[in-house]
Amino acid sequence: MNYQEACNYISDIPKFAPKTGLINTRKLLEALGNPQETYQSIHIAGTNGKGSVAKMLALSLQSAGYKVGLFISPHLVKMNERISVNGEDISDGGFAESFQIIYNTCQELLKENTSRAETEEEFHHPAYFEFLFAMAADCFAKEKCDFVVWETGLGGRLDATNTVHPEICVITSIGMDHMQYLGNTIEEIAGEKAGIIKNGVPVIYNTGEEAADSVVERTATQRNAKAVNANTAALSEETEAILEEFMLGQTALYQADNARTVAVALEELFVSLGRDDANRCLKDGLDAFFWPGRMEEIAPGIIVDGAHNEDAVIRFAESAKAILHKKGYEKLSLIFAVCEDKDYESIIRTLCLELKLENVYVAELNTARKTPAKTVVDLFQKYRPAGEYWNNYGFSELSDALKTATKERDKKTLLMAVGSLYLIGEIKELL
Repeated sequence: MNYQEACNYISDIPKFAPKTGLINTRKLLEALGNPQETYQSIHIAGTNGKGSVAKMLALSLQSAGYKVGLFISPHLVKMNERISVNGEDISDGGFAESFQIIYNTCQELLKENTSRAETEEEFHHPAYFEFLFAMAADCFAKEKCDFVVWETGLGGRLDATNTVHPEICVITSIGMDHMQYLGNTIEEIAGEKAGIIKNGVPVIYNTGEEAADSVVERTATQRNAKAVNANTAALSEETEAILEEFMLGQTALYQADNARTVAVALEELFVSLGRDDANRCLKDGLDAFFWPGRMEEIAPGIIVDGAHNEDAVIRFAESAKAILHKKGYEKLSLIFAVCEDKDYESIIRTLCLELKLENVYVAELNTARKTPAKTVVDLFQKYRPAGEYWNNYGFSELSDALKTATKERDKKTLLMAVGSLYLIGEIKELL
């Protein structure tokens, strides 16, 4: 298949297929020759911040002279974004080639089902994320990567990426998201994320929740793994200065926690590698860091951020207020869209309580998971603080919402888009 046919095939695989454990993924990897064993890995889980941490670590390792693979999710515009080597996304041709290898291997394994012994579990076609993970694992082996940084997709314990055996694990901020899959309490969600901790493998964590910290620490103890709390770990004056300098150029205040987590993880990893240049590589990595869709200014006065759960939106609001103050904007308007499987009422309530808004432009996403604009508009009306008024528009097409919002924006108004990474991807594609 060519690139577009490969993308279409993968897109037709259910994104949230039922988890059946990791046996299926391990069978696929074994049939591929266990490519994940040919390089060293870093494994990252968390509700928010794991993509930024993954990118910072990859850039820092690249500065150290390693050839580094990076696997992330989701993508914003093209599937290629999920698989990159030394900062370069896999090419369309390379993507199609990698796809064909996994596709052919899956077909062979499916054919073998009829000859399997009754006691042996059948092979099932990989789910959406598992298929892409297998492509990445094989691609990084063929590229002869030294290190690969893996961002989990959903959860951790049953995530396809949990078939790798890393040098170090990292767990970032934990909050309420994907509750229908991961549990309804912080402790339950943290338990799924902590599922990436391996016997004897150090884990660096910065969850932002005491209850989640306790789960991580307990799991680490059970698995004889060193656990380091990045939030309380002692840092050298040089490291602190590097982090402070990095934040001077950041509009996203939440990147402070992510950068600190990276600093601690890098120090732990470099000690095990026998290197003493962690600070140099950290500075290089942070200097080169850019993460699309995270407080990204896509045009003067227009910023997009992929916050899509209550915890992330709280941090989004903090950054929004700081930008308003720092850059002298007098008003704030929002473009908003959200997936129906999110706790969008809590997200909207938080936005209304935390921010003084001018206009709200509600759009519908181009996905089956979209939430109707009217439902969202009604919730913004419901949670609007008493005595405040803002214009609240609903659009079935994002292009119309974007066109209206940019047309009505004046120089005193900061326009921000938030609610979903799908929203950010669609905006970037429209522009």
